[in-house]
Amino acid sequence: MKTKLTLSLLAAILILTAFKERPKDILKLKKTFTENFAYVPNGSFTLDEEEVETSAFYMLKTEVTNAQYQEFLNSLTDEEKTKYQVQGEKWTESLSYSEPYEKLYHSHPAYETYPVVNITQEGAEAYCDWLTEQYASMDIGLPEGTQITFRLPTREEWVNAANGELQGPYAWGGPFLRNSKGCYLANFVTLGPENIHKNPETGEYEVMKTPAYMGIAGDLNCTVEILAPAHSYAPNRYGLMNMNGNAAEILADSDQAAGGSWMSTGYDIRNESLMSYAGASPEVGFRPVGVISVTN
Repeated sequence: MKTKLTLSLLAAILILTAFKERPKDILKLKKTFTENFAYVPNGSFTLDEEEVETSAFYMLKTEVTNAQYQEFLNSLTDEEKTKYQVQGEKWTESLSYSEPYEKLYHSHPAYETYPVVNITQEGAEAYCDWLTEQYASMDIGLPEGTQITFRLPTREEWVNAANGELQGPYAWGGPFLRNSKGCYLANFVTLGPENIHKNPETGEYEVMKTPAYMGIAGDLNCTVEILAPAHSYAPNRYGLMNMNGNAAEILADSDQAAGGSWMSTGYDIRNESLMSYAGASPEVGFRPVGVISVTN
């Protein structure tokens, strides 16, 4: 029995070693997993003028939705639920008239597929722990002697995933925010002449940021009201959606969120963009990464 266990563990280690280089040739995970999670290969790239490297991992294709987070909350005790509850009152921080969103965004069925926002980093981390427990009892095609653990991504992992083996600065690999048809490629705040005014007291020009209303899915006649559904806009090469704009995403790095939000300007939704994150915010959501490791 000991010999069999040792051989099984050795096989798992060899598989994971190969996984770092050519995982798609080694692991054939089941569709129930791969339809929701995208594979991100190991990468080497320049970030903040430094060369960084990341190992391979899986990442949720979309931002975690209201429905998914609610499923997590429903599994908790009353005390835990209170601790990780969505803080809908935070909508007042970004909207002058927020009552409809406070009442409906996190509870109405119409918003089930929209990104969950207004949650703390602790809530996002607890969700990842819960997701790890859920997948521990599922057969997703992992080799014997291995397991998958979910957590928040590091900044290096997040940027590698957003780049999609392209040069950026956005997930689609180019410098423009519209496609050849004039459609916006992400959900962010657009600024025009109507947003610029001269302060009568200081004489300086100021920019007034207001929520954007723009096309999704390549249709200029469609509009986004504040946030767009998690499955919006074209995915990048890895199959990841909304890596730029919509909801900025919490990183494992303390007090940081990546990718910009629906209230960010076009420059601030680049792959390398960062924004401070100090508690629940209507601009910030998250998506987990899954890392495969050898079990003891």
